Amino acid sequence: MRVLFHPEFPQDQRRIQADYAEISEGLAIRFRQEIDDAIEAIKASPDGAGHFLNAGFVIRREYRRRNLRVFPFFILYGLPEGSLIFASIIPIRSDPLHWLPRFRNR
Repeated sequence: MRVLFHPEFPQDQRRIQADYAEISEGLAIRFRQEIDDAIEAIKASPDGAGHFLNAGFVIRREYRRRNLRVFPFFILYGLPEGSLIFASIIPIRSDPLHWLPRFRNR
């Protein structure tokens, strides 16, 4: 399976990590570790590592979200055509449908 990252995915991670670093360097390190752990879990089992994306009345099975354990974010990823695409790191309260265009702009 081919693994791809949207060009803005690393920027998302750096931006959020920098916000946590302003509070505490240890907190920023823990955030980075949790992201790395979630990415590895998704790579190991893309079909079982996250929840289907609920788009109102329709479940979008090609898109999934992996909630982080401690931090209020989730990773949005997709499984189109034999690829694994990491699209974004999103705040829990954000509407994931807003981020779906990243799959078209990879």
